[in-house]
Amino acid sequence: MKRIFLSFIICHFSFSSIAAQNDTVVIHNPKKVTIVTNDSLQHIVVTGKEGDDRFTYQNTIRLVDSNYVSTTHIGRDRWELIPSVKVGKKDDAKGNGFSNAISAHFGLGFTAPTKADSRTDFSTFKSWEIFFTPIQWDHHFDRRKHNTVSLGFGLNWKNYRMTGDTRFTKAPDGNVVIEKYPLQVSPDFSRIKVFSLTANLEYVHHFDDDFWIGFGPVVNFNVYGSIKTEYTLFGDEIEKLEKDIRQRPITIDWMLRLGIMGVPFYVKYSSDNVLKDGGVKFRSLSFGLYM
Repeated sequence: MKRIFLSFIICHFSFSSIAAQNDTVVIHNPKKVTIVTNDSLQHIVVTGKEGDDRFTYQNTIRLVDSNYVSTTHIGRDRWELIPSVKVGKKDDAKGNGFSNAISAHFGLGFTAPTKADSRTDFSTFKSWEIFFTPIQWDHHFDRRKHNTVSLGFGLNWKNYRMTGDTRFTKAPDGNVVIEKYPLQVSPDFSRIKVFSLTANLEYVHHFDDDFWIGFGPVVNFNVYGSIKTEYTLFGDEIEKLEKDIRQRPITIDWMLRLGIMGVPFYVKYSSDNVLKDGGVKFRSLSFGLYM
């Protein structure tokens, strides 16, 4: 049985090489090759290739009623939603070298403020963060991209929400304070939102395709802040919006990124208070997915 199956395999690859150039796959410097063979199946998996550690190639040949069926899959990491564009490369005689690329990234997560005023009652999974880095320059120090330094510029929205019996409001001096709702009010939520222009610098090390770690600062230029409060009073839905809330103009987040089994997580923490002195005290902590 094995001899018959191997004969089919030899015929398959010989025919592919002669009949059509498009059926020939050449993979230079694969990182890992796995071949599984039994009486009715041969499965080949190639992981990584020259210049692309995330490349995968799979080919399966099955023997069905004395005929063989071949299926092929070529793919990349499913989390690479936005591809990078190579902008330059330099190689030395030993095959090592560096390369540069432009990429874009998107993040979605939750905020969980720390060092907060005891009167606050933040709702972590109702408070969110969204950020978008439309342009990031990536400098890879080696061909297999194990070590990378990145510089990016983007946009960030952070939302800090309370859903209890207290709300944010703007005092006459411009500072943000906390006060209780009137007794006849049915609260919905009260939140602070901060919009920022960002610049991030990061070092990333890839141990392999399934595990990598990155760390670096994100500088936030906080150009807009507001308070929004919604509640019901005597059956009427009330919405109150207050701007110019004296957010700190510049804050720094320290971002840690982890790739575990291909899933990209991030955690960001700032030792700066979100608002200027005189306002409610709390610091920003956020976590989620970075793609």
